[in-house]
Amino acid sequence: MSVLFLCVANSARSQLAEGLARARFPELRIHSAGSRPTKVNPLAIEALREVGIDASAHTSKLVDDIEPEGVELVVTLCAEEVCPAFLRPVRRLHWPIPDPAGGDLAAFRTALARIAARLDALEPALALPPRTSLMPTDDRAELAPLLAACELPDDGLADAHLVVARLDGELVGCAGIEVWGTHGLLRSVAVAPARRHQHIGEALVADRLGWARAERLATVSLLTTGASLFFGRLGFRPAARDALPPELARSTQLALGCCASATAMTISCTQLEAS
Repeated sequence: MSVLFLCVANSARSQLAEGLARARFPELRIHSAGSRPTKVNPLAIEALREVGIDASAHTSKLVDDIEPEGVELVVTLCAEEVCPAFLRPVRRLHWPIPDPAGGDLAAFRTALARIAARLDALEPALALPPRTSLMPTDDRAELAPLLAACELPDDGLADAHLVVARLDGELVGCAGIEVWGTHGLLRSVAVAPARRHQHIGEALVADRLGWARAERLATVSLLTTGASLFFGRLGFRPAARDALPPELARSTQLALGCCASATAMTISCTQLEAS
């Protein structure tokens, strides 16, 4: 299976991602490209060298020159500009990483760490149905019908950093994380009833956990009334409500009557990094 990382110049972020992913997933074919390729930034090569990855032979490539057949997943990395288009119907992820170009080696180290934190999301994404995309969103109103169909509250949704799943453009899932201090609360993990058992929920949770690691959160907790087994398979462990980080008490979710009997679960982001 093949994964393609894209940014405009194919000089920094997508090169970092290519180097990291090749080292992490030798069984996958990893590529990177851009819409206006230049040359590989020497600081990207140096940042990879510091973690034991030799990128000295990397070159910047035009996305149009990438053979589309066999590409199963496209990951776009632009945060401040429009990423290159890849027209073949494939699975897609969007990780908006600030561009380190123009900065010093520390900026490249930061970008490298943020990308590395999200790599665990690749394998769940490859299990998604083809033509599924996972993208961050600020359109909370769009999610109300989906949350209602899944019998999940939308109270406090404005506090959440959200990602949505779309299949052929149709909204089929969402998940969010509220951030309170250095702790996160995973919430609103919803998959359209007709689209369940297609690994969409797993990919959404993996995306949010990768985002949490990139944001250097210490833990991610959640409340669930009927999905303990699902979240347990993903590494969450039951926790006493009074043992949750006290910062989470500021969340609307913990005060809702419908969540009063919910099971609390938590996972350490350090544990994620070690897994």
